[in-house]
Amino acid sequence: MSKVIIGVDLGGTFVKTAVVSTEKKIIVKDSRPSNAEGGPKAVMDTMEDAVRDLLAANGLTMDNVLAAGFGAPGPMNWQTGIVFSPPNLPGWKDVPLAAEMTKRLGVPCYVDNDANVACYGEYWLGAGQGAECVVVFTLGTGVGGGIVVFGKLLRGIDGTAAELGHLTVHRDGRKCGCGSLGCLEAYASVTGMLRTAAEGWDAADTSLKAETGNDPSKLTGKMIHAAAAAGDAYARFVFDETATWIGIGAASMVNALNPERIVLCGGMIAAGDMLFDTVRRVVRENAFEVPAKRCQILPAGLGGDSGVIGCAGCALARYEDERGA
Repeated sequence: MSKVIIGVDLGGTFVKTAVVSTEKKIIVKDSRPSNAEGGPKAVMDTMEDAVRDLLAANGLTMDNVLAAGFGAPGPMNWQTGIVFSPPNLPGWKDVPLAAEMTKRLGVPCYVDNDANVACYGEYWLGAGQGAECVVVFTLGTGVGGGIVVFGKLLRGIDGTAAELGHLTVHRDGRKCGCGSLGCLEAYASVTGMLRTAAEGWDAADTSLKAETGNDPSKLTGKMIHAAAAAGDAYARFVFDETATWIGIGAASMVNALNPERIVLCGGMIAAGDMLFDTVRRVVRENAFEVPAKRCQILPAGLGGDSGVIGCAGCALARYEDERGA
């Protein structure tokens, strides 16, 4: 059998693992609790067990593995594979994840930012397949991003490139979690959507007041989406405002990079046309005409697996780069 690549996507709650062939065939996937409360050793035990379990269940051993890739929340040094202090992983401080997993598994192991691997997954096997320039926005509690240009992840000299959630879109705007003012994340994320809803709450005529007991702190993104889809005018306004900000961020990427595709990932894409129609319209209205017409704005092709598949793809790419393949 041809060699396989392992992808492991590390989150604060779950570890996702995938085995992918060098011919880009997804052989098997797995998801299990990360045991993050146990600290780095417990998480690495979980990851090692997941890899070995999946291989054994499919008649494979580590001898069949070419390399393994790990996606982790930042900050980190992607070149050394050291994860510094991710906020959702208790006890992690300067953890040499790549070196430790290489020692455990006995194959080359690589670490990349979780948003970057999601982007590479979409480029490699998802909605970005066949394109040379792909931009990915990951939409959730925050806004992450990734950029592939001519088949290469754009990481930047310090490894901090493609922090698309921290594009400044509003001078002297809302305070962002990063400390700056007016970041895209403060408007285009689920957190931003909840802030938009709360700002107009007192004067709003909305079914959401009954649903939350008139307490905007109890709102969720799913509530707003459901109410908007059911015809609640205020919920639709809030959702459209959020989608408009996403479109502003996407238009900036169209003008800056002239990408063939912009891919949106995350739970928000479940809104379908209600989200994408607005984003596409805003891009057409705010970006240069020719690149805006060329650029396709698409939902993630891999759904929630963009990250774990991208981990495997990044590992293969880095393995081949190191060996001049």
